[in-house]
Amino acid sequence: MVNNRKIIFVFISLLSLMIIPGCGHSKNVIEELGVASAYGLDINEQQQLDGTTVLYQFNPDITNASQIIRSTGETFSMVRSNANKKSGYKIVNGKLDTILFGPTIAKQGIVPYLDTIERDAAISNMLYVTMSEEPARDILSASNYEEAPNIGVYLHSLVDKSVRNEEIVSSTFHEFMRSYYRAGREPLVPIISIKENKASIDKVGIMHGDTHVGNLSLDEVFLVRLIRDKFQSGRINLEMDIEPFKQYIEESQHNSRKDQMYVVLDKLKNNTQIKLTNVDDLTYKVNVNLNARIIETSQQMTLENPKVVKILEQQINKKLEEDLKTVLKKSQQINSDVFGFGVKYNNHTRGEELTREQWQDLFPNIEVDYNVSTEIKRFGTVN
Repeated sequence: MVNNRKIIFVFISLLSLMIIPGCGHSKNVIEELGVASAYGLDINEQQQLDGTTVLYQFNPDITNASQIIRSTGETFSMVRSNANKKSGYKIVNGKLDTILFGPTIAKQGIVPYLDTIERDAAISNMLYVTMSEEPARDILSASNYEEAPNIGVYLHSLVDKSVRNEEIVSSTFHEFMRSYYRAGREPLVPIISIKENKASIDKVGIMHGDTHVGNLSLDEVFLVRLIRDKFQSGRINLEMDIEPFKQYIEESQHNSRKDQMYVVLDKLKNNTQIKLTNVDDLTYKVNVNLNARIIETSQQMTLENPKVVKILEQQINKKLEEDLKTVLKKSQQINSDVFGFGVKYNNHTRGEELTREQWQDLFPNIEVDYNVSTEIKRFGTVN
């Protein structure tokens, strides 16, 4: 309860700093406001925009300061205007952190609604763009949001934590729009789902322009980030064939029945170089150098043995190379370059800028040779 009050106090204090300077003539104006922390957008059966607005109200006389308002309209602006008509408080967007698109919109295209947001100076470019495979209104109706003031604040914390933990690609409004307008690398958007009445992220949506065309698991997102980003302290769980390790595994009747073993790596850092080796044939060479710490294995082995560490490094290399090829094939099948090979191609060609349409014709035919080199620096717990 104390932690909850602390969160609410900080939340109110931050909002006060943003709102009060512009409203100095009214001492109690903050108590007249409903501050939107999240919007959810769906298309209803009448083909209207169906909006869900999550508000926080600063009135000490209200027991439940969080409110959810449903409204409809032909445009996003109408949805917000109609939400205002259903609230005794003036709705403002100064603390809008998250916008959630339901599947009916994500499959049609989300940029028209983001364009409206771009025109609102009160909305920060740091707002997170998210999607769901269930109606957005259902996601925002979740009642289990831990100690956050409301589901909107919780969603922002959930996404922000996943970004800071290097589990997903950041999807702020600014970053999404930059990827959308830049041919050669498609945006990735976190997918919010509900489990036991609690919002969570266990996959990421692949975009084709501004439409949702496929998904990546968090393990697959790691592989994408391995190519396009730099890890500061990454973490990955790998499933590998147990055969190369059998002579080094301690005898155990239970463990000997398994064909696979699991390795957990953390403190992972990578140095990735992408080279377009043949512009005409669209062939690439990708070298990935990484170092990491092994913190856990599902089989008992003596990692002080240099031979065991060498085999682990080789098998990690093999596993990552195979998985990278699988994810590339998946992205080529839906014609969405999540890795950003088109950006490298555009940098090597002269003349007009590459268009999304041009890269869509070329991307399914590219060939990539992956070469992963792993160095295990340290090891922690082994089972």
